[in-house]
Amino acid sequence: MSEGEDRPPFDRELPFWEHVRELGVRLRRALLVFAIVFVALWLPMPSVHGHNIAQVAIGFFTMEYNPIIAFVFRHYVFNQVISSAKSITCSSNYIVGNSTQPIGIISTTVLGPFVFSVELSMVIALLVTIPVLVYEVYQYVKPALYPHELRAVRTYVWIAMVLFYLGAFIGYYFVFPAFLRISLFWSCLFGFVHLLTTSGFLDTLIATLFFAGFLFETPVAMALLTRVGFITPDALSRNRPYIYFGVLVAISIINPDPTLVSTLLWFIMFIALFEAGYVWSKVIYRNMPKV
Repeated sequence: MSEGEDRPPFDRELPFWEHVRELGVRLRRALLVFAIVFVALWLPMPSVHGHNIAQVAIGFFTMEYNPIIAFVFRHYVFNQVISSAKSITCSSNYIVGNSTQPIGIISTTVLGPFVFSVELSMVIALLVTIPVLVYEVYQYVKPALYPHELRAVRTYVWIAMVLFYLGAFIGYYFVFPAFLRISLFWSCLFGFVHLLTTSGFLDTLIATLFFAGFLFETPVAMALLTRVGFITPDALSRNRPYIYFGVLVAISIINPDPTLVSTLLWFIMFIALFEAGYVWSKVIYRNMPKV
């Protein structure tokens, strides 16, 4: 190690409780962002039909209470996600009458809609807050990192965050609607009216978003394990069948929608991510200094 790397360049000698205080301050900043986004989602939705800023501002006070979170759900969740599943038509010869099966969300408890709004607001606020939380944690650990470690963190952390949001995006726009279509297809076969509970709908949506987000971390995890010397591209290649089998079993257990079709869908996504991580692993291993 060179002389300039004998000690982290930003290292500071601080008492233990000073480190704890600094961590608390940084976590409070992330919590503040979370709270601001959460509260903002409960503000009244201004009129989007106003011709000037004054009319939009007046819309906050003259309209019936219509929180932003309700607008977000109706226009960006219900209309886009559920409506895509409503395009399924029932072609079974045993279906009589209307060929399009209805689909909707029902509440089975008194406070179900309110709890649904709170939980959905928390999920959106968390997704917005994640970059702030990652940045604050990065700033906290930065003084203890050497220059080469800083370069690695800057590379992998931001790539990991981009991949997480990419996975959540794919889960929201493609995977979750696919789950609904599968479920609606079987409802069509039996002539069921397809109704989803608020808790069941939101739990599946949240699980799908975060499951897809973490699944997309596969290439980053493989790159990190290669860089620290825990795995090699050759070992990945030799053990590929066992890795595939183990992941397939794991997906079938923790899959938000434990059906064969959805399990295969997740598994195909993992194969593509694994192969991308394998290529990345080979590049890293090739450039590593050989002892």
